[in-house]
Amino acid sequence: MGIAVVAGTPFDAGIGARLLRGAGYPATAYPMAGSPDEQDALQYERPDALRAAYLALVRDLGARGHRVAMLFCNSLSAVVDHEAAARVPAVRVISPATVYREVAAAHRRALVVTGNGSAVVGYERVTRSAAHSALGVSDPALVRAVEAGDPAAAFHASNLPETLRLAGRARFDAVVLACTHFTAVLPQVLAACPLPVVDVGSRLVELTAAAADAAARGGAPGGTPGGRAA
Repeated sequence: MGIAVVAGTPFDAGIGARLLRGAGYPATAYPMAGSPDEQDALQYERPDALRAAYLALVRDLGARGHRVAMLFCNSLSAVVDHEAAARVPAVRVISPATVYREVAAAHRRALVVTGNGSAVVGYERVTRSAAHSALGVSDPALVRAVEAGDPAAAFHASNLPETLRLAGRARFDAVVLACTHFTAVLPQVLAACPLPVVDVGSRLVELTAAAADAAARGGAPGGTPGGRAA
């Protein structure tokens, strides 16, 4: 069984699955909502129901034979219960939190661009104890414009190009794309941004591929050696 791609909407689930398939890994998309509006409503109005649905899905993934899952949504990652998911013995879940820890270790000051307020909170929760300063910016309008079908046009019509220029003038160490929808505009971001760019979506694919390789060699699927979800 291939890698399970759990994400907020069919759009970002599809991005993650296509990137994994392009790297040679079979992948199946499992969106948790039908649209950004539905996903935001679940996060803001029914977070307990969303957490329960996510945990049920992780358990079901193990029953379906998946050994590795990629949580390909920054805002969803901020709401779900990672500790409970890590106790599901059959499945190892790779989440954005691992990338956040890498960013905090490598960069003193970062501009973090997210798709909604939940993702800003999630980033701060993971990195708050590190010697790391982050300015979080949420752009839900860009998420919806990207889903409308022309990511490049959505980028150029958004506030992000000017935000990236401001980040350069403010001398941040890096820009973090902490919304997997924004992986769709990574070429435009790289062309416009004078700073190093960390795309959480692309890094998640790399980490998940490594986890799948380890599982294929016979590594334990659930959690990490230290007992945490990755």
